[in-house]
Amino acid sequence: MYKVGDYVVYGMQGACRVTEITEVDFAEKGKLYYKLVPEADKKGEIFVSVDKGANKMRDLMSEDRANEMLDKIHEVEGNWQIDDRNRETTYKQAIHSGDYDQMMNILVGLYQKKKRRVKQGKRQTEVDDRIFRNTKKVLLGEMAVVLDSDINSLEKLILL
Repeated sequence: MYKVGDYVVYGMQGACRVTEITEVDFAEKGKLYYKLVPEADKKGEIFVSVDKGANKMRDLMSEDRANEMLDKIHEVEGNWQIDDRNRETTYKQAIHSGDYDQMMNILVGLYQKKKRRVKQGKRQTEVDDRIFRNTKKVLLGEMAVVLDSDINSLEKLILL
């Protein structure tokens, strides 16, 4: 069971801090919920059942793992799939499974594709933009908490 003050990763919301463990008015009496506040949206609140939370939440990566990823960032080739549906499925699977290498490949691949499109005078597609923003929020948001940094600094370090 997580404690108040712990950080967890909750699905597409990314890194969240457990701010409270409480009963809520909209649920059955006696049932406890984690109150999570996403790092990407400090005004947001998410309530997750303590009973079912283990299926939807996971621990943050270690500081060693985050530093290892930063050290090897220039070896990442980037993952690009032509089919939009496959690309979206791959991204969702990577986020839900916590596959950091796959998330980084997706992030780098989308960034590289965006740079090519900009050179051609085109914009990034809406699907790719959404996948990029969400992957950045989840992966870099988690790394930012672990490394006591911020998403924008990590993005510059990783993608430039």
